[in-house]
Amino acid sequence: MPITYRKWVKGHGLREEPGPILSESILQRIWFEFLVQNPLTTLQGELITLKHPGIWNHRPGPDFLRASFLTPDGRTLSGDVEIHRHSSDWDAHGHGTDPAYQNVVLHVFWQADPSLSDLTPSPIRQIALAHQLAAPLTELISLFRASPTEIHSGEKPGRCHTALLSLQPEELQKVLEEAGSHRLQQRRILSTARVSAHGFDQAIWLALAEGLGFSENREAFATLARAVPIQNLLPLSHSSLRASLLYGVAGLLGDPTTNTTPRAQPFLKELWGHWWKIRSSWNEQILPSPLWKMGSTRPNNSPLRRIAALTHLSSAQIWPRLVESIRQGDSHTFLQILKSVSDPFWDHHAGWDGRILPNRCRLIGLERAHALLFQVLAPLTERSGSELHKIISTWPVGGDAGLIRSASIRLFGLPFPPPEIRSHLAREGLLQIYKDFCRSKADACQQCSMPEFLKQR
Repeated sequence: MPITYRKWVKGHGLREEPGPILSESILQRIWFEFLVQNPLTTLQGELITLKHPGIWNHRPGPDFLRASFLTPDGRTLSGDVEIHRHSSDWDAHGHGTDPAYQNVVLHVFWQADPSLSDLTPSPIRQIALAHQLAAPLTELISLFRASPTEIHSGEKPGRCHTALLSLQPEELQKVLEEAGSHRLQQRRILSTARVSAHGFDQAIWLALAEGLGFSENREAFATLARAVPIQNLLPLSHSSLRASLLYGVAGLLGDPTTNTTPRAQPFLKELWGHWWKIRSSWNEQILPSPLWKMGSTRPNNSPLRRIAALTHLSSAQIWPRLVESIRQGDSHTFLQILKSVSDPFWDHHAGWDGRILPNRCRLIGLERAHALLFQVLAPLTERSGSELHKIISTWPVGGDAGLIRSASIRLFGLPFPPPEIRSHLAREGLLQIYKDFCRSKADACQQCSMPEFLKQR
C-alpha cells in the first residue's frame, strides 16, 4: 500500500515545533486565527463566547484591540486583549499601572501560575488556553494560514470582499467615490461649524493639528491647538518663542538640567529661557503627559517633530499664504508650503535624546501632505462642491500604509486597493467604508449590511 502524502509530510516535512517554552508570538497567532474552543472558560469558571478576537496590534500596547465577546447573561462586551505565556506576566510587565492597558478586558495566557490565587471578579477576565485550543498545539502550528500581510495589518478579509471584487471596475470606483463624497461632506459640516464658532484661521489650525497627530495623537494635538490658538502664536516673530510655548503647553519640553545630550542642550536651554518667563500664565492649559502616545509611532512621526512642523507653519510670514491657498483651493501652493516645512534640529532628530535619524527627514512627509489635502484644504476651501470634485480628481492618490492597508485587507483581501479604481476620492471612500462598517466594532463583519447593499447595486 503506497504511503499517503499526509503520512509522508508528517514524518519528513519542515514544520515549526513549539520550543520548550511556548512563545507569545505563537499564542498571538493562535488567537488571531480564532483557533480556540468557543465558548471559552475563564479562571473564574464563567463561560464567555468570543465574537471577534480583535485587531492584531503590532505597536506598543495591548496585543489585540477592540475584541468582543458575549457574557452568560447575553451582554456583548468589547475591549482589548493582552496575551502572555504566564498569568504572572501581567504584573511582571507593569501593565496594571500603564494607561495604555486600561481598556483590556481579557488577559489570555497559556496557563496560570501555581501561585495565582486571586479569582475575585474583575473587569479583566483571565483565560488559560492550555486546554481550550481547537486542536492539539502541534497540529495548529502546522495549519497556520494567515499571510504575512494579514498578520502585519492585523486584519483578515471580511464577508464582503468577494462581492466588492466581483463588481465591474467602473461600478466599484463609483461605490468608493460615493463613500468618499460622504466623507468629504461630513468633514465640511464640521469645518463650517468650527469656522462659525472659532473663525476661519482657528478652524484651519485645528484641522492641521489633528491631521499631524495621526490616529494615535489626534485628540492630543486637537487639545493643544485649542489650548494655544493660532492668534497667540502669530505675534511671536522668532520660531524659538513659538516652539517654547507649544512644547511647554504640550508638557513635552525636555529638562535641560537632566538632559546631558550635547546636540539637544543648546536648543533646550534656549526654549527654557523663554518658557520659564511665561509658564505661570499658561499653567492651567498644560496638557497631562498621559494624553500623549509617544511609543506607538515611528520615530519620523514623533509628536515632537509634528509640533516642530506646527511651529514652522504658525510663522506670520507663512501662515497668511497657507490660509489663502486653502481659501482658494490652491492645492499646488498648499503642498509646496507643507513640503518646505523644516527645522535645523528636528530635521535630523526624533527626540530630545539627541540620537540622529539615519537620513534627513521631512517634518511633513509626502504621504502625510497628500492626506492633509483632504483633511484640511477640501473641508475648508471656499470653492463650490462641483469645482472641488474636479480639483480632487487631480490630486495624488497617496500611499498604502497604515489604515489603507488594513482596510484593503478587510474589504478586498488584498494588501492594497485594486489599481484600476485608484483615485484620491476612492481612497478616502475606502477609509470611510472601513470606518462605518468595520472599525466601529471588531465583530461588525457578522452583522454587516454592506454585502446586502452591494447585492442591491
